Amino acid sequence: MREQFGRNKRAVKKLGDMLQDTAAAVKRVRSRNKSLREKWRKAVGEEISSHTEVRKVKNGVLYVEVDSATWLHHVSTFKKEELLVSMQNEFKKGHISEIKFRVGVF
Repeated sequence: MREQFGRNKRAVKKLGDMLQDTAAAVKRVRSRNKSLREKWRKAVGEEISSHTEVRKVKNGVLYVEVDSATWLHHVSTFKKEELLVSMQNEFKKGHISEIKFRVGVF
């Protein structure tokens, strides 16, 4: 009867199954983010780490928030290349090709 009305032939999922799948996906993302934060702290050291928060890697770009315009200027002007090389050494080749900084609240 469903085919009669042109409905999608995919199976209908139960709400509980959808929630379980979503919870598992959230756990995987949290685990990846925790690993990313740990690698960031290791690569940049305590001082820079205390003024920055790594957010994500998307299409090879590492997005990092800093706690002030002063630190934004410091890391983006004087430390960017050094930090990029450090992070590239933490990941497999080609995973991170650029770092973008912005002032944020964390």
